Amino acid sequence: MIEVKNLTKIYKMYKNPAERIKESLFPKSYGKKIRDFYALNDVSFSIEKGETVGIIGKNGSGKSTLLKILTGVINATSGKKVMDGTISALLELGTGFNPEYSGIENIYLNGTIMGLTREQMKGKIDEICAFAEIGDFINQPVKNYSSGMFVRLAFAVAINTDPEILIVDEALAVGDYRFQAKCYNKFEEMKERGKTILFVSHDIDAVRRFCSRAIWLDGGRVVMDGDVNSVSSKYMEFITSNETDALAVINKQKKEREIVVEKEFDPINRFGDYIGTIKNVRVFKGIEETEVFNSGDEITVEVDVEIPEGADLENTGLAISIKSKNGTDLVVSALHDYDMRFKKTGHNRVTFKLNAYLNVGEYTLTTGLEHRDSLPISYFDYIEGSAYIKILTDREYFGVLKVPAEVKIEDI
Repeated sequence: MIEVKNLTKIYKMYKNPAERIKESLFPKSYGKKIRDFYALNDVSFSIEKGETVGIIGKNGSGKSTLLKILTGVINATSGKKVMDGTISALLELGTGFNPEYSGIENIYLNGTIMGLTREQMKGKIDEICAFAEIGDFINQPVKNYSSGMFVRLAFAVAINTDPEILIVDEALAVGDYRFQAKCYNKFEEMKERGKTILFVSHDIDAVRRFCSRAIWLDGGRVVMDGDVNSVSSKYMEFITSNETDALAVINKQKKEREIVVEKEFDPINRFGDYIGTIKNVRVFKGIEETEVFNSGDEITVEVDVEIPEGADLENTGLAISIKSKNGTDLVVSALHDYDMRFKKTGHNRVTFKLNAYLNVGEYTLTTGLEHRDSLPISYFDYIEGSAYIKILTDREYFGVLKVPAEVKIEDI
């Protein structure tokens, strides 16, 4: 559905307006003095029909530039793109809307941009208005809309024109929680119908929940492309490190693993300042070491750690997390949550006990030896996949958590 080959976008970095004039008058002699900024640098990938792909990266990494080129808002300097299907896009607020037009007029305007006739859009008006839920404001100029109302209308138009390819930038972040949940439900519906979705977000949990694949951009380059859990875990390592170059983080990690002798974990990813400080992670049911539990059983997680000499014990902690298959945190427990601290450096053992109020399925245990002196939290050692847990139940339940509740029925 989408194919990108060697896509590059270069902007000229002028120090002042006079430089722009000089270059236009003397392009050969003066043009070489102007610095080039590569918003995208030789980007290539392909996306198959029905894939939901997350685009992740820090601010300024090239995500929005890429989407603008894919949607035709701007042109690439070099390279090519192929978009095989009808496209609907929700980019930053304001793209494709005339602020002087009413909501209704902008619906028709966007339909025209997407190649739909006025009659076709007329048949979709009621559905769009119902999804947007902005009432009588639909007849008011959109320049008077709040950012929340604006994104409601823009998303309603984008999804209800039945595109084959949906491209969504960070715009949903301005919507309220209820509307975001409504949009994500629509994503699921579109995925089931085989639509292709390109989703940009800084919310890694949302990317993991809705995407099967992630493309990580840094400095205008693709630094990693693959399974969403593997890519997003590496990205989390990068943003919690002191490195400024994503490729340096990837290469550095590979080198460190070659020289460390440690317990054989099978992690999705492992990173930190002191690799190997989590020495052992064991999971018990009673006194039996196991990975299989019945829903409601007590799980004991025993973690052996080595605290480095000179560590700030006030800000050093340990946390465990039980994650779903797609990497969403379901249960998190940390020493700092209980105002507990390590009393000494060197070897320590921490034991967590919690009940497995989880529905049937397979779950990932993540263990992190934290340093909480700044945000985001940095890690001495972080192992996503320090153990794996399987939950069994005697019947099928809805939801992810099966938390006990007191329920009674009364005659009234």
